[in-house]
Amino acid sequence: MKLSNVKAIVAKAMTVGMLAGAFVLAAPTKAQAQGIGVRVQVGYPPYGYSRDYYDRLRWERERRDAFLRQQAWERQQAWLRHNAWERDHRYGYGYRY
Repeated sequence: MKLSNVKAIVAKAMTVGMLAGAFVLAAPTKAQAQGIGVRVQVGYPPYGYSRDYYDRLRWERERRDAFLRQQAWERQQAWLRHNAWERDHRYGYGYRY
């Protein structure tokens, strides 16, 4: 391949690239708002809380009640342990009477 042929191929490629770039820049830009939206509503909008709202409230109440039950059980166990220790060490001795 002669050097003149390579130069001709490169010149053609550069020309095609320049023309393609000019065409892209000269083309009009696409409009952003070409869609049309239509909304139809049948009936009245719901005025109330959804089922998920009440489910979440019920779940929160159950979670809070379970936590309070667990705390009450812990307090009772601590009191029973303390009472047993007091009963065992009532007179300063480490054994029962």
